[in-house]
Amino acid sequence: MQRNSITRRKFLQGVAVSSIGLVGAQLMAACTAAVPAAGGTPAAAATTSSSAPAATDVTLRVQVAPEGGQGVMPTVLGQRYQDESGVKVVIEETIYTEIETKTQTGFISGTLQDLLYGHHRWLFINFLKGIYAPIDDLLASDPPKDYTDIYESVMQGNALDGKNFSFPGVVHPGGNICVNYNKKILADKGVPEPKDGWTINDWTELAKAAADPANGIFGLGFDAMDALHYYDNVSRSFGKPDSKDSWIINEDGTKIQYNTPIHQEVAAWYSDLLEKQIAPKVADYIDNDPSKIFLAGLNATHASTVGNTVSLINQINGAFEMDAILLPVGPEGRQGTCYSGNQHMMNTKTKNAEQAWDLLKLYSSGEAGVIMVLQGKLQPNGHKSAWTDKDVNAVNRMLGVAAGLLDKGIEKFPMPANTRFTEANNAFAAEIDLIWSGDATYADHAAIVDQKVQAVLDLPRPT
Repeated sequence: MQRNSITRRKFLQGVAVSSIGLVGAQLMAACTAAVPAAGGTPAAAATTSSSAPAATDVTLRVQVAPEGGQGVMPTVLGQRYQDESGVKVVIEETIYTEIETKTQTGFISGTLQDLLYGHHRWLFINFLKGIYAPIDDLLASDPPKDYTDIYESVMQGNALDGKNFSFPGVVHPGGNICVNYNKKILADKGVPEPKDGWTINDWTELAKAAADPANGIFGLGFDAMDALHYYDNVSRSFGKPDSKDSWIINEDGTKIQYNTPIHQEVAAWYSDLLEKQIAPKVADYIDNDPSKIFLAGLNATHASTVGNTVSLINQINGAFEMDAILLPVGPEGRQGTCYSGNQHMMNTKTKNAEQAWDLLKLYSSGEAGVIMVLQGKLQPNGHKSAWTDKDVNAVNRMLGVAAGLLDKGIEKFPMPANTRFTEANNAFAAEIDLIWSGDATYADHAAIVDQKVQAVLDLPRPT
């Protein structure tokens, strides 16, 4: 699909309106008008144009998810931008689970918001559909002031074929990257608390010692082990540190790698814990939620996102004392990471590209990342300054700990080369759940997992 270009630089070089499409044309018009500087003082216009809307005539519609504090930062900074620029900012809530579909249908109908919110699951496929505007030219000509503060591996992890079209929102170094533990269970069992530098074997032994299956006490749990990116976070702790054989999908996104010795090792490890009731099966979940077992004081350890630690502490509300530590390294010292998260994008059909870019930059800032934690109760965006901020770390010290992983660079999301993640993930979950439930063995079913997922990976890219 031919996509619209949004670039001040090309405008200044005299590119014709017809060559850049609707968004580029709107950006040209916006560039000729006086744009308010910080503090609300109008900047001098380069030229005058009766076709350019005055700031007070512009409205920006912003897509946000209302759940879990995700709408807080866009609302706070949207209000500031409105106060300082005169541009009206309208926050429009879309239920998170409906964003993927409603973004696509809204784009087709012409009713989609100017600024958009997404997740890796549908980020790339929507870019291929022409929904999200490329931003590389704007990054070259008018980048955010603190752009270099964004972790390089995060921006790389959001790009497709080397093209940037988003800024990071919530950043997860891994879906199971943070192991929360119940200090009371460990103390009652006389089990030492985990220490930095621990291993998968250490965790296994701790879980077995802490579990009490006869009394419904488990030793080890995960937010998920049937989603590609959550499973991959754990499997990437196995194998050699310099190898990517433990990735569930190969690096170029063309081949599923489940039916291999490393994943057989992962399956043997986790299946043993499930069968011995050291780890809970789906049937053991409370309200279909594995974390509620931990919240009920019935699991010694539970792996989740690093931002979820504070949420768990708040929900426990003093019922027992807990702490957290990073996911342990595997048998050969490999630290598993798997980037996933949310992003902010600009609609290629926006009629106010100049103002949309200015607000998008504000949403991408290090300050935005701090607000996401202090007011939104989330975790930071892609800015190092947010992950290491002292007030942020006072809320959740594990954010500062996880910043060390981001400093080293986190490994990318397991995105198929054809961008059909949702289809691949659904196929993977349906088949691996049979292994985790005990209805199939790895030996009998691993090839079927590969077959079903590979059938999706072999499909062409959508257009």
